[in-house]
Amino acid sequence: MIWSNKKIAITGGTSGIGKATLELCLKLGADVVFCGKEDELVSLVNNQTKAKGICVDLSKQEGIEQFYDFVTSELGEIDILINNAGYVVVAPLEELKREDFELMYGINVIAPALLTQKFLPSFKSKKEGDIVNIGATGGSYGFEKGAAYASSKAALLNFSQTLMKEVRKDNIRVYHIDPSWTTGTNNNNKGGEIPLDQSRLTASDIAKVIINQLELPRRAFIPQVSIWSTNP
Repeated sequence: MIWSNKKIAITGGTSGIGKATLELCLKLGADVVFCGKEDELVSLVNNQTKAKGICVDLSKQEGIEQFYDFVTSELGEIDILINNAGYVVVAPLEELKREDFELMYGINVIAPALLTQKFLPSFKSKKEGDIVNIGATGGSYGFEKGAAYASSKAALLNFSQTLMKEVRKDNIRVYHIDPSWTTGTNNNNKGGEIPLDQSRLTASDIAKVIINQLELPRRAFIPQVSIWSTNP
């Protein structure tokens, strides 16, 4: 793949897997736009890199519209959409609130679906495009205290599988990437990032997997990849 002419949109590009992927795409020569949920972090990435970002709330339709408009104004048609933004609250079922479920499903499932819906016509018209959805191993297996989060990622996995069957005939590749917990990611959206632990996967590990998948010949793709640490 020649990255220097690729145009990429990434959600959740201010930290963790999203930021690591953004940085690697830029290093390869791609043009990248991104969104984040905090003005300060969006400004920081804007100042530190050549990427262009906007602060939006993807749990709301307005935020989805704003990001789509921003992407098209900055890049026109894109080649790759990476649905990375996520929201997670890890807690026993009896402690979860309706708001927790709504936010997790809104950001983890509905936002990727609606953003994909917006970019799909251009992918279909040129018979080419890549969609990368970032899930979680918990979406396949579940985990304790993950009733809302794991089920939202299970829904995203099913969305990816269904979408793949709809658009494969148009030469559009749909990748579903399932990392286990990584350092440099927020494990509850409240308490900061998971501290560095050499036994855990890093965000850059996942970014490399994403790039490796995208660099497959256009006639090939791997629908689902799960990445585990060797010593959890």
